[in-house]
Amino acid sequence: MHTQFFGLKRRPFGLTSDPEFLFLSRVHDLALTHLEYGLAHNLGFMALTGGVGTGKTILVKHLLEKVRDSFHVAMIFNTFLDAETLLAVLVREFELTPRSQRKSDLFEALFRHFMDLYAAGMRCAIVVDEAQNLSGEAFEELRMLSNLEVGQDFLLQIILAGQPQLRTRLSDPSLVQLAQRISVHFHLVPLSQAEVGDYIRHRMRVAGYGDEEPPVFGEDAVQAVFRMSRGIPRLINSVCDAALSFAYAEGVRRVDGETVDAVSAEGGFSGTGAAAAEEAAEGGSGGLPGWLPVTVAADGTPPWGEAALLRDMERRLSALEKRLASLGANGSGVRGGEDTDGGRVSSVPEVQGETMERGGWEDALKALRLDYMELNAQLEALRGTLASRESRGRFKRLWRLINGGQ
Repeated sequence: MHTQFFGLKRRPFGLTSDPEFLFLSRVHDLALTHLEYGLAHNLGFMALTGGVGTGKTILVKHLLEKVRDSFHVAMIFNTFLDAETLLAVLVREFELTPRSQRKSDLFEALFRHFMDLYAAGMRCAIVVDEAQNLSGEAFEELRMLSNLEVGQDFLLQIILAGQPQLRTRLSDPSLVQLAQRISVHFHLVPLSQAEVGDYIRHRMRVAGYGDEEPPVFGEDAVQAVFRMSRGIPRLINSVCDAALSFAYAEGVRRVDGETVDAVSAEGGFSGTGAAAAEEAAEGGSGGLPGWLPVTVAADGTPPWGEAALLRDMERRLSALEKRLASLGANGSGVRGGEDTDGGRVSSVPEVQGETMERGGWEDALKALRLDYMELNAQLEALRGTLASRESRGRFKRLWRLINGGQ
């Protein structure tokens, strides 16, 4: 076996979603941060999208490992379900015993379980993988479950993970009520060429390869792997696993570009990476209003030209600024903060009761902060570009406004 030949303790490039092997690229790290924020602040619905093999499942598994002491989690992988079957699956995953298999009894069993855990200081979460396959009735059932709350607290957190088609599904008018409930959305994209090298070294290290040893995959091999996989983690694993087997068969302990090319010639990988990368980045910055996914190309650069990206970010910044201004209509009760240039700037208003109920203002402010975080994630993913340099000052001012001049 090539694991022993290369001095490894385990297979480094398996196709299973093992959280121990999770590699946090810049975009994956941002996605994890957003999902953690959503769970910590009890935001209800969250969505994570990305093409096949971009790392959605392994990221969610890692997240759930981190919160397992405070959440009871049900994961659904078979999503070709109608509404009643969905409830039955949830009851089974939560290990409950309903009075019968009637829909009303299944719903009641789930509600009682959510309440019991809430009383005990814990919460429940449902993770739906491949959520784009859910029926309209199943989506509606999830929305009904998400309505369960005590006071201002949701009893249930729901993460929808799926391929880019999930965004299309949620833009359907029949699902508008559910789509409006999604507070956090992040879109995963392929790794850049530099990140592919880091990814390979990371997985080799986790599998037991010493940092002091010369790298098994040379730079020419990394370039060839990137060319074949276009940065899709699952395809990287397939190519690298085959390359290690090729090197083992040849009795050599270094994988070079020629070895990877041999994998391409014999393994039928040619062209698959480019197609997968195109699917992974599908959708660009479109989708539902307020959805601000990070969309960078496989080489780490914007898929659109810098000028087009700048226009997109300017439009989104302007929309956030207008929403902030609407909260302080007529200047009622506005607090002030210092601008970077020393001038006074308007801040989030202490809205009077007759203008907006306190709860409504807090919801609006929460939505502003979330949208800011999503847009800032796009800025971070495009660090160093024209759009980043020209927008950073507006971001800083906007954040002070949202946070009362702090």
